[in-house]
Amino acid sequence: MAAPVKLQCPDEFPSHIHPLHVLVNKSTFTQHFPNCNGPTHALLFSSMDDRSSSKRRFIVCAHVTAELETNVNTHTCLTVYVSRCFLRHYGLKDHSHGSVSPQPLLPLKRIVIGARTKQSLRWASSQKFSSGLLVLTSCHTHTLLARQGDVLLIPYHHSLGDDAAHVQQCLSDVMVLECTPVSQGSITMNTSVLVSDCRDLPISAGLDMTGKLSSSSLFVSDFAQYANSLTSSSSLLSSKVMVSSDFSTVIQALECRLDVRVLDVSSLYKPVAILCRLHHMDPLDVDSVIFVNKSLLLKLGVFNGEWVVASLPSDKVKSYLKGPDLEECENPSKRRACVHLVKIEAFDTVRHSDLDVNDHFGYISPLQWFNLSGGTPVPVGNTTIKIKRWNKVSSPAASQISASACRSAAPPYAKELHIEAVISPEYNCHGVFENLLHKHFSTARLVQQGHILGIPSQGHPDLVEHNSEGIFRWPVLYFKVKQVSGFSEDDDDDEVSSYLADSYHTSLYMGSPAHSLCPCLVLQKGVSVWTSLCPPGVSCTVEKLLTIIQPHLSESSITLKRGCSVLLMGPNGCGKSTAVRAASRRLHLHLIQVDCVTVCADTAAACEVKMKSMFERAELHHPCVLLLKHLELLGQPRDGTETDSRIISSLCQIITALPASVVVVGSVSSARDLSPDVLTAFIHQVTVDSLTEDQRRMMLSSLSEDLPLGKDVNLARIAKQTAGFVLGDICALLTGAGKAAHRRLLKTFFPDGASEQDEEDLCVSGVKVLSDDFSAALEALQDAHSQAIGAPKIPSVRWQDVGGLQQVKKEILDTIQLPLDHPELLSLGLRRSGLLLYGPPGTGKTLLAKAVATECSMTFLSVKGPELINMYVGQSEENIREVFSKARSAAPCIVFFDELDSLAPNRGHTGDSAGVMDRVVSQLLAELDGLHSSGDVFVIGATNRPDLLDQSLLRPGRFDKLVYVGINEDKESQLQVLKAILRKFKVDPSVCLSDVVDSCPSQLTGADLYALCSDAMMSAIKRKILQINEGVDSESSALTLCSQDFRQALTGLTPSVSERELNRYKALQQKFNAK
Repeated sequence: MAAPVKLQCPDEFPSHIHPLHVLVNKSTFTQHFPNCNGPTHALLFSSMDDRSSSKRRFIVCAHVTAELETNVNTHTCLTVYVSRCFLRHYGLKDHSHGSVSPQPLLPLKRIVIGARTKQSLRWASSQKFSSGLLVLTSCHTHTLLARQGDVLLIPYHHSLGDDAAHVQQCLSDVMVLECTPVSQGSITMNTSVLVSDCRDLPISAGLDMTGKLSSSSLFVSDFAQYANSLTSSSSLLSSKVMVSSDFSTVIQALECRLDVRVLDVSSLYKPVAILCRLHHMDPLDVDSVIFVNKSLLLKLGVFNGEWVVASLPSDKVKSYLKGPDLEECENPSKRRACVHLVKIEAFDTVRHSDLDVNDHFGYISPLQWFNLSGGTPVPVGNTTIKIKRWNKVSSPAASQISASACRSAAPPYAKELHIEAVISPEYNCHGVFENLLHKHFSTARLVQQGHILGIPSQGHPDLVEHNSEGIFRWPVLYFKVKQVSGFSEDDDDDEVSSYLADSYHTSLYMGSPAHSLCPCLVLQKGVSVWTSLCPPGVSCTVEKLLTIIQPHLSESSITLKRGCSVLLMGPNGCGKSTAVRAASRRLHLHLIQVDCVTVCADTAAACEVKMKSMFERAELHHPCVLLLKHLELLGQPRDGTETDSRIISSLCQIITALPASVVVVGSVSSARDLSPDVLTAFIHQVTVDSLTEDQRRMMLSSLSEDLPLGKDVNLARIAKQTAGFVLGDICALLTGAGKAAHRRLLKTFFPDGASEQDEEDLCVSGVKVLSDDFSAALEALQDAHSQAIGAPKIPSVRWQDVGGLQQVKKEILDTIQLPLDHPELLSLGLRRSGLLLYGPPGTGKTLLAKAVATECSMTFLSVKGPELINMYVGQSEENIREVFSKARSAAPCIVFFDELDSLAPNRGHTGDSAGVMDRVVSQLLAELDGLHSSGDVFVIGATNRPDLLDQSLLRPGRFDKLVYVGINEDKESQLQVLKAILRKFKVDPSVCLSDVVDSCPSQLTGADLYALCSDAMMSAIKRKILQINEGVDSESSALTLCSQDFRQALTGLTPSVSERELNRYKALQQKFNAK
């Protein structure tokens, strides 16, 4: 049971206690936790952040003492005494509240600590540290907590050193680099401690024992802002003196360029990473703010909290705006629609790997960018805007706030504000929003005519009460500013018609709903792939969609005769919906997703009614993107009949008649699933390309952002092993790795089974996903994938199972494994995709192909030649295309054609009247020629009669590598083959395999030697049965092969390949080698 706590920082914290430990009063602690006895305890501390609903939880070491006194009610709250260093290190505040509960610590098997200074390295490597640590672990009164990424949290003991201050300083300079198998736990006598030299670690990564805060405030006077050059530059300070100019006039005329990035600025409120609002903590309208680093603030020469005028450069305005918008920007009397007021706010960045911020860029919200650019697509990287000073003082009272005219300048308050709800598919625009709007405008908001307001509705009861059906649970409500007016006429005549609106000064009027573009405000938490404007892996598809859709949304789209329709093709799970979602966000379009399964009906008339209703809904919420998932289901044949022409005809007519403001995107797995009539209804066709290795690595990195990965996880290596995977497969891989880690830890800590509380304790300790977990998940996923595509599950065959044939193994590895290990060779043209194994039967050609697939971690597709031949015209060719399609989807893959001579004989020599075999050979040649576009598919053919093959198969680029797999004629090779076969047999130690080989004929194949061992095993079984019947042996004893069994098997052994046939194969080898 957790107890509420209050953090309190005393004036003097005991010097002998670790500064990151806490103190609790013994009497009050016993009242809350009567079962906890002892001087130290591990407590799970939970702190609720005041500015968000996120809860931070971590384990602390608490010392129970009777010397402390508390004035807080002991029945309701427990006082926890902490040092100032503790508050600063964990980003907490004095007198903040939270909760604690006793937390059992799991034992650690190994920790790796890093010393950041020469002094701490010498101390951690000394015998005194190791002996002191051993004393602490043997004493059960101490809690030895270690947490990955934190300083070493062990308590002080005199065995660690006589000088307590020296030991505490060394402890603060020692970082815990890694803990296994969990992220935080207890150090025991069985824990291995490794010491590493980490003097190159950044200073901020450790613990600051001084307790001093660096002065970070910026003090810039008005004189520092004085400049008189009107040219654009990177700073408002880089100017020359113009004494004759008026001070305020020059200040307002100065402008500079600023590179900004569009970001979900709500992440700038993470209390651990960034300290925002340096001088005050008043509510902030983040959608009217440009966030800059303090160093950039100094470079710009502006004050923190100062209002500036922002606009796009003229070259971007001309390229972005069309028609009337461009005329307004070029007309000085209407130019105020193209300029906007924004506030400059500084933030302090603490080095934090979770936050990708750059000191050279400003950051604005998507809504701010939309209003500033007039609906321009959101840029992926940084873009340039112009800013210049605006120091108009709104009232005499405001000028008394600061002596600086720049900081006292503020927009006037609006007298009346007329807004209208934007029609959106995510909420009911006719709902009741009075309470929501009143709460939103309790903070002063910057408004301007034509602006869009985005109001989050998370947790608001009105939305649940009035809009409980058919909407997104917590949508962002959008409103468009129709008209805004000030208290005086001077305000309305101002060049920049921006006002501050709040519930105290402004009267709000709601108009009828309207259609408008809307920016996407990413407020929900989660992995960035699903919320990113440029998702890794599908960014190329997003750019293609932008290029296609954007011209239809411009003013010049009236010259286009039809609206925009796109057919998006790609395998299931490749990210089609993710790409469409990202494209619609960047273009500020509403998105309506419809699964065509819900449109299908029992009759064509009912399906047509549903389909028309779907498109009418899209027109009602324009401008929007209508995504039709599984489009191939519309008009599918019923009961084996032809496709429903009525549904297809109606679908084509509706798509053709749609306005340009409704973009239709249909997603299918393959264009072959659609009828030709439906294909003609879509003007554009986009195919989602397969992921490259770099794209898979970036996708893995993005999807695993919130996944605790172990130090041994190499995402680049995993990206190599996941060739052919799509977005869905990678998500399944990460899920499987997490499940494997969970099973591994449960087996480690709770072998007899875990309760619900045990699993909760395990989660608190920090589950880490290791490389072995990824290997287990990858193996399971590949097995499932092989079964899904029809690939046979073959036994694991290693090189040890293949005896002899050393030269053949080398040639095969040079052909297949070398391009996989060194992709740079592909650019040099050093690639062979076809390999032909020929030779006498029984020499191990099929076994070699299986061993290659196992050793190279590749999918293995085994195809018998006669299996592909079908009696129906065209079906044989379709079977061949299907084989190679499966191979490309399962890449890296080996396609093994056994009995190739039966599948691809010489053309013109077959006796079939329809020419089936000739067409089959032609189709096989076409597929082999297309393998160069798919670099991870290899073809291995095996045949006993290479002279019967069509000669076009043997030209370069197809089966251009011919490898002869002959018999092992020398005794040494035969001995290796025999040992490889007998690896899984139990042979009596008295058996001399060399003598067995010497007794064998010289021209034995691998199959003959396997038959010898099988006959010997059969002889051993008969012998054992006879001995059991005679009572000499028992059934429980092991079955072993003895020399007698081999001698009996040799009596019936006959070579399967005669001397004459062997000479013919050698002649064929000389013939092909001569080519």
